[in-house]
Amino acid sequence: MIDEVRLPRLVVAGVSSGTGKTTVTLGLVAALRRRGRSVQTYKVGPGFLDCAYLAHARGRPCRNLDAWMLGDEGVRRSLARGAIDSDCAVVEGANGIYDGHGRGPDEERGAYPFPGSTAELARIARCPVILVIDAAAMGETAAAIALGVRQLDPRLRLLGVVLNNVASDHHRRLIEDAIWGYATLPVLGALPADKAIGIPELHMGLLPVAQAPRIDAAIERVADAVERHCDLELIERLMAAAEPLPAFTAAAKPCGDDGDCVRLGVAYDDAFCFYYPENLELLQEAGAEIVPFSPLDETLPRELDGLYLGGGFSDVFAARLSSNHSLFEALHRAHAQGMPIYAECGGLMLLGRSLRTADGTVHDMAGLVPVEVATRSATPKAGYRTLRLLEDCMLGSAGARLRGHEYHACSLVGPGTIEGSRPRPTWSVHDSDGEPLGCEGWVEGDLVASFLNLHFGQDPSLAERLVWRMRETRRARRGEGMVPA
Repeated sequence: MIDEVRLPRLVVAGVSSGTGKTTVTLGLVAALRRRGRSVQTYKVGPGFLDCAYLAHARGRPCRNLDAWMLGDEGVRRSLARGAIDSDCAVVEGANGIYDGHGRGPDEERGAYPFPGSTAELARIARCPVILVIDAAAMGETAAAIALGVRQLDPRLRLLGVVLNNVASDHHRRLIEDAIWGYATLPVLGALPADKAIGIPELHMGLLPVAQAPRIDAAIERVADAVERHCDLELIERLMAAAEPLPAFTAAAKPCGDDGDCVRLGVAYDDAFCFYYPENLELLQEAGAEIVPFSPLDETLPRELDGLYLGGGFSDVFAARLSSNHSLFEALHRAHAQGMPIYAECGGLMLLGRSLRTADGTVHDMAGLVPVEVATRSATPKAGYRTLRLLEDCMLGSAGARLRGHEYHACSLVGPGTIEGSRPRPTWSVHDSDGEPLGCEGWVEGDLVASFLNLHFGQDPSLAERLVWRMRETRRARRGEGMVPA
């Protein structure tokens, strides 16, 4: 059933990375919660780390709105799905507001001049936008930036500006007058420079939430600043003026006693925490019971029908993972019995032969995939990828096209074979401009492992295929008198 719903919402965009989008978004979310609002948070693009902070501030999972991976309808469906039981939404942008990427060779060009950008997402999701400008080292020039952003796409619903790192009241008034005088945009807030609300960063972005012990105090401090220095009443009125959206309802397949439900073990702890929430929801709707477990301290739960090993920080916890021999034994038993195993990025590292961390230490891993992985401190390998399946597997038929994202700071060393087994690549890969990047991933029976992350929202049948395959292999194991590991 499709209907229209009104969802007050707002996109917090920036001029570039590092302008303070995350800080402003966290403060706005926390300040709205203090006012009794039930806020759903979203992140433009595929980022997991920013999502973790937004989820922490809100107390419920943050959603990714990714126009490139999901398409227009997928974005609107994801927005509506995530907003159930919420009365407003705040979306954090990515990079600069018009920063996007190219289109693959299978797409027509010219639909929107900034594909994959925060501006495109705001258009698709019919969201009004506020622009964050870092004012630390500028004055009236901020007006030129605001004017340029407004004029580059006159259809963008740019409502106003929030200044970050303002030095004084005089500094704010100077910029505020210029932005109104030249760009005819209001300054909706101005956060003072305050190092106490900063969030430590790694070479791959924000520090993981688990390693930022003062994050709660920082969020409270920035919420105080937003309450004191932003016009929350006006911001809420502007959010409420957002256009209605179609509401989507999904009928879940509840797990009962009919034997149709499958049990899917999902690695979830500090080392494995990068999952699109919709992936798990779509798996549940297809008939899977999600059974979380921690590869850091546990072996596999009993009576599983499949495994999903996501990304995270396998390298940070390599020593603890390497010592969990009972888990490795259970993984080998599960694979030998034909249990479907789907692994992304950190999951691939767990299933490889070894993981060499940045200090040079080599840690033995499960050894189901014939690769050795080494982490590096160089710039992460990142970007959107178009994928073509090279053979039939539990993700689809040979030739099927998918879209994914890659973001990791590791490389492969010494791929080979294990006990005569020769896994085949999962797919051929191109970047978002259509440039070929070779083949990637490993398929061996019902084990699929890759460095790439897939958003199942691009094609809900992905989850249905995985669940169907789990049902089929469970029937086969029971027919042979086997039981799951």
